[in-house]
Amino acid sequence: MTDRIIAVDMDGTFLNSDQDFDHDYFLKLYPQMQEKHVTFVVASGNQDSQLRAFFPKTASTIWFVSDNGALVKEPDESVMYSAKMDPAAYQHAIQFLDSLPDVHPIVSAVHSAYILDSEPKSFSEMTARYYYKLQSVKDWDEIDDTVLKLGMSCPDEQTESIVKMLQNELAGELLPVSSGHGDIDLIIPHTHKANAIKRVASQLHVPMTNVVAFGDGGNDAEMLKEAGLGFAMANAPQTIKAIANDVAPDHDQNGVLVTIENLLKQW
Repeated sequence: MTDRIIAVDMDGTFLNSDQDFDHDYFLKLYPQMQEKHVTFVVASGNQDSQLRAFFPKTASTIWFVSDNGALVKEPDESVMYSAKMDPAAYQHAIQFLDSLPDVHPIVSAVHSAYILDSEPKSFSEMTARYYYKLQSVKDWDEIDDTVLKLGMSCPDEQTESIVKMLQNELAGELLPVSSGHGDIDLIIPHTHKANAIKRVASQLHVPMTNVVAFGDGGNDAEMLKEAGLGFAMANAPQTIKAIANDVAPDHDQNGVLVTIENLLKQW
């Protein structure tokens, strides 16, 4: 039985600047969540296998929304929902990304993520930190997998202008969302974290008014709006804080866990 859902973004939200979190604090609160019939949902732009690795002791009871809502897995790892990028939109996008000199694309699919083997070693090593299942290919035509989203790395100062460029070029086909720090995702329209959380909530018979969400970036906007209670992190940009109901402490100050502890006392 589930009465409430807590949905958390990872980078810049649940994870601190060292890409980690206070495991002891979480493991102290997690049994309390279970006692109060609260289901914990991880909702991230990252790959499912990477997200699970953060929760070695509790993954078997956590729902995982990965690839910005394109893939939803139940605690037993069965696929509850999987999107599929339109092949024509994918071809248009990948060719356009290849034409941009400072952009390094990543194809995120059901079985693996893919980059070109012509990419510099520094990029492949950095990408491997976020995509635990990663393959290098000579060209994009080698990929035989269901594409969930396209990610990319670009110079931080160019992020905003590249997002605008992608909005113009791919209007009606794919939606660019920035998670900051030179990272941009191209997602399937209407396939975002909020719709994924709605699917989980419906499956668990929980109204969206009983969903609490935490986020810090553009790819969290819909989730923060749709949740009954949306918390932007103190380190989030003002545009995200303006969307949220409240602000949680900084991600380097255990902001999500501190707020969850306070909520549990009220419930």
